[in-house]
Amino acid sequence: MKNLISSLLPIPLFIEPADHVSLPHARKIFPLRNIHFRDVRAVGFDMDYTLSHYRTPEIEELAHRHSVRLLVEEHGYPDWLLATHFDPGFAIRGLVLDGTRGNLLKLDSARQVVRACHGSRPLAREAVDALYERRRLVSRAEGFRSIDTLFEIPECYLYAMLVDGLDDGRIPGKSYLEIFKDVRWAIDGAHRNGAMKAEILANRELYILRDPELPAALDRWHRSGKKLFVLSNSEWTFTEGVLSWLLDGQDAARPLWTDYFDLVVVSARKPAFFLETPTPEPLAGQKAAFSGGNAKWMEQLLGAHGEEILYVGDHIYGDILRSKKTVSWHTMLLIPELATTLAQLEEQASELQDFLRLESGRRKSEHRGSMLEDLYKKNRDHRRLLAARLSPEALRALDLEGAQIRDEIQDARQTTADQEREIARLDFRLESTFNPRWGSIFREGYEQTRFADQIQTYACAYTGRISNLYLLDPSTALYAPVPTLPHERI
Repeated sequence: MKNLISSLLPIPLFIEPADHVSLPHARKIFPLRNIHFRDVRAVGFDMDYTLSHYRTPEIEELAHRHSVRLLVEEHGYPDWLLATHFDPGFAIRGLVLDGTRGNLLKLDSARQVVRACHGSRPLAREAVDALYERRRLVSRAEGFRSIDTLFEIPECYLYAMLVDGLDDGRIPGKSYLEIFKDVRWAIDGAHRNGAMKAEILANRELYILRDPELPAALDRWHRSGKKLFVLSNSEWTFTEGVLSWLLDGQDAARPLWTDYFDLVVVSARKPAFFLETPTPEPLAGQKAAFSGGNAKWMEQLLGAHGEEILYVGDHIYGDILRSKKTVSWHTMLLIPELATTLAQLEEQASELQDFLRLESGRRKSEHRGSMLEDLYKKNRDHRRLLAARLSPEALRALDLEGAQIRDEIQDARQTTADQEREIARLDFRLESTFNPRWGSIFREGYEQTRFADQIQTYACAYTGRISNLYLLDPSTALYAPVPTLPHERI
């Protein structure tokens, strides 16, 4: 189904007891692999867009403003950029920037391009096929950039805007790839030079969202005997500034944010943290807090190894893929967009049923048309092969039968075409509720997107916010859907 599914990814079906309290979908944790929490000894969290969430579009406008200023002041870009503003509806997570062609791409699970923009201008299907030839795209190749986190969304719009400027002659002397590299440098610079983070910390109530249930969730899992840790790429000053705003003074038994955690590691340099072995540096004046380090060292410090550790993060590559592939930790992906997506799916329930009814009818019409065409070919073959042996009356009967089948074929084709137009109209309207330009981050046509496929491959579970852990018993288990082949679904 095109973007229209009762659940975002497969989840187990079971009959709930009559007295079972059903959680709203937005509060659920969706398992993709079995996790027995009694065997999990340590639970770790990324900070940005995991423990902490930021107001949009305010935080994205801030990143845009700082990045533009760097491009103008240090790379000589024209002053008109300073008057531009971020467009919060332009891009979604899971897209890929093609820096050599000036394009923004959406890929399906086969890594083929299914939608594209050149700059901010959508490309027609014919243009997409001409450029990418329906081949598998290696998005990790040079000149490509995967948009894996919400922090990277402003990069898409800034690059698209500059591509438009280059095409319109307002940014002379640059190539698409040079602009791509400059935008990458500016976005990184805005996050690393301290000015943007200082502005966030100076206005925490404006940029940082508080979840009142976060302290209770962390407290419950800590009291269950799990060791909790923070593993963040942010430096100590920013980590302390954000987490103190979220957790200090929320629980009398844990007055400081550090009271919730057994270990804090900042400036972790993920994904290198899972691949390399740099030496950790203790932070002066802080208990169980370090800068840098590596996964093996952390496992020894926690007294937990491999699947005894559950790590929760929002970055599909830096947090989920690397921790799963390299050190075999259990993984849980935080998807902040999940609550909105679920609400949209619930609002579309009636139209979803219409879509399913139309699609079922279209497939029946298509099958009927195929069978009729085979009958017509058979009729014509008989007419040709038996012409010398049949009477004129028999030949006329064959011709009459052929004419009737041909008319039925035309009717079937017309019915199928009408159904396809109605399905396309309904599908366009439903997809546009997610994003008018890109549709859903999870689906494209009948296929999952590359982003959804990565979730399936590397995440043990996914959810929309950390506080959902409060509703989960730390001594129980999450059970994934029972995998089945098509012939087993009877």
